Amino acid sequence: MNITITIDKSTFQMLSYNELLRLSNYYRHNVAPVLVMEILGDLKKEAPEGKVPADRVTEFASKLFPTQCVVNAYYRTLVKGELLGNAIQMDGRPTLDIEKIVQTDDGRKGFVIEETAAEQAVYKWKDGKFTEADHELSQLWRTITTQEDLLKNLQKNLKAATPDRLKSLEELNAKVQSVLADPERQESLLVYLIDNYGEGEINGATPFTRWLEAGRPLLKDFIPYCAHCLKIDLLFHLGLQSELIGTKATNRVDLEYLYYLPFCNVFTSDDKIHKQLAPLLVRKNQQFITGAELKKDFKGIVEYLEKEGEAAKKKFSAEPPIIEESLTFKLWKEYFGYPKTSNMDRNISPEELEHMKRQMDKFIKASKGEKVVFEEGESEEFIVKKSYMSPNDPCFCMSGKKVTDCCIPMEEFIRLSVKDKG
Repeated sequence: MNITITIDKSTFQMLSYNELLRLSNYYRHNVAPVLVMEILGDLKKEAPEGKVPADRVTEFASKLFPTQCVVNAYYRTLVKGELLGNAIQMDGRPTLDIEKIVQTDDGRKGFVIEETAAEQAVYKWKDGKFTEADHELSQLWRTITTQEDLLKNLQKNLKAATPDRLKSLEELNAKVQSVLADPERQESLLVYLIDNYGEGEINGATPFTRWLEAGRPLLKDFIPYCAHCLKIDLLFHLGLQSELIGTKATNRVDLEYLYYLPFCNVFTSDDKIHKQLAPLLVRKNQQFITGAELKKDFKGIVEYLEKEGEAAKKKFSAEPPIIEESLTFKLWKEYFGYPKTSNMDRNISPEELEHMKRQMDKFIKASKGEKVVFEEGESEEFIVKKSYMSPNDPCFCMSGKKVTDCCIPMEEFIRLSVKDKG
C-alpha cells in the first residue's frame, strides 16, 4: 500500500531526518528533479567564497533518499514524448525513465529503470564527493535563481502587451480554463508547446499530423499531460501580467514542482506560489498539504513513537500509528480503509519468503540480459531498479536503524559492495 508524495524544498528543509525517515515509511516519496538542483544551489549559498563543506553535502544527501524513494522522469522529456505519441499516465503514480525491457527465462517481461543524473549526484554526495563540476553547476543555479529583474521585466512586458487585469485567482483560473477550452485556440497552443518544449528535437509535423488525423480535438483530450503543463504556464504568465503572482526570483523555479502533480497523490509545500496555484491544479482525489501541516503531523508521530518505545516503533514501522487527529492516519483511512486493511499482523511463512527470493533472483538475472520489446497487448509484470546504499543509510526493513546495525553487518556489507563492483 502506497500513497505517493512529492515534497518541495521548503517542506524538505522543515522536516528533521527522523521525520523524513518516518514519512518515507508511510508514503512513497517521488522526488522532483528540481529538488536536487535547489539543494545544490543552497549548498553554494552557504559557502559563497569557497568550497561547500563535505559534511553539509553528506547531510543533505542522507535526507534526500531514505528508503521508499524514486526520482521522477524530467517533465520536459515527458512533454516531448507525449507530443510524439507516447501516452503519459497521470494517476498519481511516479513516471520513471525506462532503460530497457527485459524477459525472464519463464517468459515474463518487465522494465529496468534507468538511473537518473539526480540520483547519480546524490550517490556521490552521500560519500562526501562534491566535484568541481558540482561546484560550477551550483554557482550557475544560484545565479539563475537570484536574477529577480528577469521576472520583473517579463511582468512589465506582459502588462504592456495585454492591459486587461484579472482581479483574483478565481478569475485567473476561469480565464485559463476558457483559453484551454476554446477550439479556435488549439492550433496556436500546439505551436506553443512544440516551440517551447520541443527544444529543436521535434519535427512539428509529427504532432500536427496526429492532431489533424484525430479530428482537431481539444489538447486536454489529445495530449493531457501537455495540457497540464500548458495550464501551469498560462496561470503563471497571466498571473504575472495581472500582478497576482509576484516577481520573486525563485518563483519560476518553484513552478517546476507543479509539473509533477500528475505523478503523486499528495503535494506539500510552504511556498506562497504553491499555495496560490496548487489548489487550481490538483485532481479531485489529490491533496495539497502545507509544509507546516506536514511538519506538525510528523513531529507528533515521532514524539508518539519515542514515548511508546521500541515495541511501537516496530509495530508501526510500515504503517502509521493509529492517532485519530493525525493527518497521515486520516489519509491512510481514506485511501485504504486503514486500520481494517492493515498488514501488521500478517506472518509470512519461510516457504513464502523463499518463493519471493526465487522470483527476485529471476528478475535480477533478467535485468542483466538483452533488451526485448513488448508485443501487442503485453505490459510489464515486474520492475527492477538498482539503487545505491551507503553503510549509514536506514535499513530497508524500515526499523529506523542503520543498515549495518540491522540486517547487513558491516563485514557482509563490505563483501557485497566488493562483489557488486566486481
